[in-house]
Amino acid sequence: MQMQMQAIRIQSSKTEVYSASNPAPPSALVLDKDVPIPGIKARQILVRVHATTVTRDELTWPESYHEEQRIPGYDFSGVVERVEGPSKFKPGDEVYAMVSTTRGSTWADYAMALKDEVALKPSKLSWAESVTVPLSALTAWQALFVHAGVQEPVFDTNAKHDTSRRLLVTGASGAVGSYIVQIGALAGLHVVAASSSTERNGEFLRSLGAHEAVEYTELDKQSFDVIVDTVGGKTLAQSWHLVADDGILISVESSSFDFARSPPAGKEHVKAIFFIVEPSGEQLEKLAKALDAGLVKPFLAQTFPLGDAKKAYEMASGRMERRGKVVLVL
Repeated sequence: MQMQMQAIRIQSSKTEVYSASNPAPPSALVLDKDVPIPGIKARQILVRVHATTVTRDELTWPESYHEEQRIPGYDFSGVVERVEGPSKFKPGDEVYAMVSTTRGSTWADYAMALKDEVALKPSKLSWAESVTVPLSALTAWQALFVHAGVQEPVFDTNAKHDTSRRLLVTGASGAVGSYIVQIGALAGLHVVAASSSTERNGEFLRSLGAHEAVEYTELDKQSFDVIVDTVGGKTLAQSWHLVADDGILISVESSSFDFARSPPAGKEHVKAIFFIVEPSGEQLEKLAKALDAGLVKPFLAQTFPLGDAKKAYEMASGRMERRGKVVLVL
């Protein structure tokens, strides 16, 4: 008989079947105590979940409706329960991960991950603090060091690469933007952090390592070698006019997936990229070093028990007064 666990599921109503084209409301998030514990195959790890994050507007993502069980969630911190085949991990290891968006299902007592998606969690952070990292920090890491081609910093030394390259981060005070500011500064870039209000965000952004904290209206006539946009819309449109003619413009905002198809006149040589973050245990291992060394800070807004997933989702998708991510703890 297969063992059972508790998990949050997206439950369709008697009159409606929820999907990406008909997203579920928060009230569809239901605690189910009779969900089968995932089985694992070669290269896979079963983890007892201690914390998992709640991401803004996750119920509108097509990925939330792929799996039969319809369990949300894409990252976790927890303890290795079982390993299939040779692995550097063993039962009892404290780990964290982002799992593939084709699988998800981390809002549960147990989650399955591939071995190369997992890393030992930062030893100096709590379960809840650790789990705020994977999805957001991996997005930041991949934007700068994979897609923009910036040289990675070495976190176990104090050396910074000497560079005069100018980086603009839009939505800099957000979950992803705050990591781009931090690791961009550690990589030696001149970081300009843009937000809607320097009165509210300026001091915070400078504390993360930003050389300049500005509002969007202050950006006219500036030029940047690299721009990472987390906002989309008008802010992304403005970014086309701010990026150098041979610069790099990256957007991670989901509605901007096709923005690179039609560059404005004079910007045909800009390297324009939209990407979706991918899991990487190797990158999380490097981030764990930076987190344990105090070089990078995580931001935890609030925790909720698993059974309060509806309330947690409403907070994460609303106007947040606290900085950081909303976390479900188990």
